[in-house]
Amino acid sequence: MIPYTVRRIGAKPGREFIRAHHYSRSCHNGPTCYGLFDGDTLIGVCAFATPCSENVRAYPFGVDHVQRVTELHRLFVHDGTVKNTESWFIARALRQLKQDIPRLWAVVSFADSTEGHVGYVYQACNAIYYGPGTDSRRRFYRDADGRLRHPRQCGRNISPPEAAARGWTPCVRGAKHRYLFLLEKRAKRRLQLTAHPYPKTPSPGRSND
Repeated sequence: MIPYTVRRIGAKPGREFIRAHHYSRSCHNGPTCYGLFDGDTLIGVCAFATPCSENVRAYPFGVDHVQRVTELHRLFVHDGTVKNTESWFIARALRQLKQDIPRLWAVVSFADSTEGHVGYVYQACNAIYYGPGTDSRRRFYRDADGRLRHPRQCGRNISPPEAAARGWTPCVRGAKHRYLFLLEKRAKRRLQLTAHPYPKTPSPGRSND
């Protein structure tokens, strides 16, 4: 039995928790957040947010239904929780999200292979896997804290000399594994994607991805 509770929390405390604990040290400015609580102690956050790319939102159902799609933007749960806590948490956060935003049909999420993530926790939730993204082998940067930085910042491209001046080093990024959670069974017939077998690698371990 999972001894925790899940409830919606404000964007600010959710964002601060993610920025303090998630490996990316980043979070969308206005996420919809759900907290995992051990008593009164916040031990995890699942944050949903609108993807920056319209293509990401259009991929599952087409451009006419982008408002039906959002993203599981960040997930972090402290180590030491009981077995299956992460998948249990995601399932309940998705259920509450649908109640809070009824128009949603689906949630997309990504596991970044550059960070060694495959998405085992999403597989445990029976998410649909629809293959790696098309952005593999692109040049990104890592800052002095090890954080991955996109080559385009604030609407403009960052040149290698400018990146070097910021203390960023070049990094070739691998593809992201793409997953989809359906919030409505009837939306399945509208899917415009093909499911793929789940990816596997040796010794998955725990990855908070």
